[in-house]
Amino acid sequence: MFFDSHCHLTSDELAPDFAGVLMRARVAGVTHFLNIGDDLDSSRAALQQARESDKHGVSMHATAGFHPQNAARFDADSVARLRDLAAQSEIVAIGEIGLDWVYDETHAQHPGATREVQERVFRAQIELALELDLPVVIHNRDADDDLLRIVESYSDLRGVFHCFGSSIEVARRVLQRGFHLGFTGLVTFKNADAVRAVAKMCPLDRLLIETDAPYLAPIPFRGKTNEPAFLPRIAQQIAALHNATIQQIAKTSTTSARRLFNLDSDGAS
Repeated sequence: MFFDSHCHLTSDELAPDFAGVLMRARVAGVTHFLNIGDDLDSSRAALQQARESDKHGVSMHATAGFHPQNAARFDADSVARLRDLAAQSEIVAIGEIGLDWVYDETHAQHPGATREVQERVFRAQIELALELDLPVVIHNRDADDDLLRIVESYSDLRGVFHCFGSSIEVARRVLQRGFHLGFTGLVTFKNADAVRAVAKMCPLDRLLIETDAPYLAPIPFRGKTNEPAFLPRIAQQIAALHNATIQQIAKTSTTSARRLFNLDSDGAS
């Protein structure tokens, strides 16, 4: 069975058909999910969806955090509120957090998310994750040098660089720090040879597969709203790169995700 290690099921595209999304995923063999929060409201909603997942025949956990695009919403009370959320057993990571130098202060849709603010919010959430002994789910867009500078200053930090799209040199530095790499539908895109090269070199025990639904639908589903049911297509591409079977990728990526997010003793199948 497959583990979608990064999906946004609280999104406007997927939440209205939550039961249908999970039914289609289950038919495709996707039965484990990490539902991602990107601000307080979505983190709370992801937690509630995780609590409702049993009745849909799947296993779901969630994260709590502020995406860098939402960094301007992070205020003096946010750490305490995230800490309260993280006390719930369904919350297994702090995320989605990081830096986004595309959606910074120059982007009209995200006023106030300056680079200075993003870094401050990123560090505050890293420190919370370390306090709580939780992994982090990291977003990185066009911010390699600054993000690595920050991450490498926290020796005990662990987690995943989700939707990995940086160079193979960055990948090696991330892997040397003990992080996992998450691969999305990008790995199926025609012009994504660099991403495939990283996926091929990444050890299978450090490789996670994810849809990032509703974004980045893999080929041949480009143009459609992405959903967890499409995860096997990503696994198929990873299997081809590693000369493995899709069943092997399902098993190794699920095992890696469960280990990273400390799910081996939670009783889920």
